[in-house]
Order: sequence, then structure tokens, then C-alpha cells
Amino acid sequence: MRNYTVGTQIARPVADVYDAIVSSNALDRYFTDRSSGDLAEGEEITWHWREWGDFPVTVKKLERNRRIELALDARRWQKTQDDSYEVLIIFEFEALESGGTKLSISEVGWKRDADGLKASHDNCSGWTQMAMCLKGYIEHGIDLR
Repeated sequence: MRNYTVGTQIARPVADVYDAIVSSNALDRYFTDRSSGDLAEGEEITWHWREWGDFPVTVKKLERNRRIELALDARRWQKTQDDSYEVLIIFEFEALESGGTKLSISEVGWKRDADGLKASHDNCSGWTQMAMCLKGYIEHGIDLR
């Protein structure tokens, strides 16, 4: 069961939206301050933000223009102090008749305890911001950070 799903419609083709998430060069223009590399299946990539530090993700699955699955460790993401467990981040892409893209971002795996609920809500906010920053960047070339 998914903990939550956020999403938006982006007035760009699916391939452009997908590439803007997979490419570290693009990601650094609207979301991260620095990414250790492009997303590649089986690789651990570290996303860095000046305000928050380093956050590693493991690339579980890439289905070009359809789906991206990343995993985070709750403790390594500083969401729990003692408990280390995996949370799946799912990006789904749907081509719209208008030529645009419907992007959905979900997380699965947060525990339903106080730490897990807080972490889920924090990340929900973060992925919403990421989706809006992606939209501004890819549609208008604006960095909304």
C-alpha cells in the first residue's frame, strides 16, 4: 500500500520529463545542489543539498518513459534514529493527448509509527516541491528554489 501519491501535469513530452529526472545535470538545475551521477539501475546515487546534506538513493528500476523506482534507507535519510528500513520512491509517467505528461510520485514502506508518519509527511512535501520545481524548470527554464 502506498503511503501517499503526489502529482502534476507538465506541458512537455514524457521523454523530456523522464530525462529531467534521470539526468544529474538536469536534476542539479531545479532540485539538488549536486548529484553524484545519472540514475542507472543498481547504482547508489547521492543527492546533496547545502541545507540538509547528503541523501543516498539506490536505483531499483528504470523503465524508460514509464517508471522510475528508487529506494531510500529511513535511517540514512535521517528519518529514524535507530530503525533502518527501505522505502520505495516511485515515479510514474503518463503521456497525455495534449502532448504533455502526467507525473505521479509515490512512496511505499514507511512504518505507521510516529517517526514513519512524520517522515512520510516530510517527504510528501519534498516530492511536491520537486514536482513543482521540475514543472517550472522544464516548461519555462526557471529555477524555483
